Amino acid sequence: MKVNVVRNSTKRLNSDLSYLRQPDFIQLCRRLKSSHFTRNRKMPLENLLISVPARKGRTLQIELAYFKELFAMDNEISKPGYLKQRMKLNPEAYRELMRHHARNYYADGDASYDFKGYLLLAEDGSSCNVPLTDENVSTFGSVVQHKDRKPRPQIGIAALFDVGNRMLIDLTTEFSKFDERASAIKHISTETDVIGDRKAIHIFDRGYPSGSLFLHFQRNSIYFIARLASCHYKKEQLSMKTDDEWLDVIFDKSRVSAIRRAGNETAAQQMESAGKIQLRFVRITTPTENTVCLATNIPESLANTDEMAMLYHKRWGIETAFDDLKNKLQIENFTGSKPVIIEQDVYATGYLYNIMVDIMQDTDTERTLYDADYKHPLQINRNIAIGLMKEAVIRLLLTEDAEKQAKIMNGLITEINRFLLPVRPGRSCYRSPVKLESRNSNVRKRSY
Repeated sequence: MKVNVVRNSTKRLNSDLSYLRQPDFIQLCRRLKSSHFTRNRKMPLENLLISVPARKGRTLQIELAYFKELFAMDNEISKPGYLKQRMKLNPEAYRELMRHHARNYYADGDASYDFKGYLLLAEDGSSCNVPLTDENVSTFGSVVQHKDRKPRPQIGIAALFDVGNRMLIDLTTEFSKFDERASAIKHISTETDVIGDRKAIHIFDRGYPSGSLFLHFQRNSIYFIARLASCHYKKEQLSMKTDDEWLDVIFDKSRVSAIRRAGNETAAQQMESAGKIQLRFVRITTPTENTVCLATNIPESLANTDEMAMLYHKRWGIETAFDDLKNKLQIENFTGSKPVIIEQDVYATGYLYNIMVDIMQDTDTERTLYDADYKHPLQINRNIAIGLMKEAVIRLLLTEDAEKQAKIMNGLITEINRFLLPVRPGRSCYRSPVKLESRNSNVRKRSY
């Protein structure tokens, strides 16, 4: 389908370009001195910003040769010169670009997927291996992966993700062993800066339930669903007479002491003051026939038992988002070993992810093949789409000519729509507890 009007994703890309030229954003980019990025360099700030999401994980010398061609530079740029400029760049600039793009997405009214008017936001954390240096160990911390090996430095990543519209609301880098609950509160407290006045339901896995977190949500009228491990709130789980009922959660001495031992005295005092809260406990069966218990404060009038199961299962979307970031966008393939370079790469990958999701949604609305004509519904092949978009997104960022942008987008959307996959219901693969694949697996080819 040939479209000559400017698509919404392209409008938001142009807004990103305008935003990164604003004085306030340029000031945010200055990590060390307010005088940085004022001189006329071989690679100006705008090109430097684009170069990070444009990288393809190759040796830096090859990447610089690619940048020279990409930006039509007259002179070579040396590796020390490029890395010196990167050291001056604040990683938070990419996080702000990621949130700016998402902010415009919601402001434009394109977030069409919700549950009865509520966005479904999942919070989760992950970790990435980083180069083994003393600076990275002291900055990010380390984990021992095997008793006979040296500690391995890792960077923690926490994300708040819209599972229905597949947009990253926030992404932050953390210490290797970080407090996921504190990160969740931090993300949720600033989510309105991105989603505006949209209502939301927050979904959590087993690592998040705690009395202090539940009390925080109750006091701030935040709807949540949290999966409970079998050892969490065991007394309440054993007292359930039906699969869906409201129970009093008592903040007894042991529960308050656990929060106090974790170093959160304020939360412990709040729990002591509250004494108890009332939560809804829902027992559901997963697709693998396991029985799990959910804790929530959502009333039955908003979601019945079956709908609660459906809402929790939607949380899997954030797992696939981390898969996209790690295995398709190669978030762990860092430009260098310095902590600031690593953080830049992480946030730039998050920004690139939001752009690609935006374009894929435009692509989905312009299909030439329709579900009604096929036995199974169709979806975009994300691995191929990401590979096709990687180069196209950078070319879109480097031109503001509407005709050229439309030509790039037309070609891109036509190509993506050539590679649609059927969604077969009930299809699943055995998940081996042992990593069997080689470093270069035949079934997990790179998308670029």
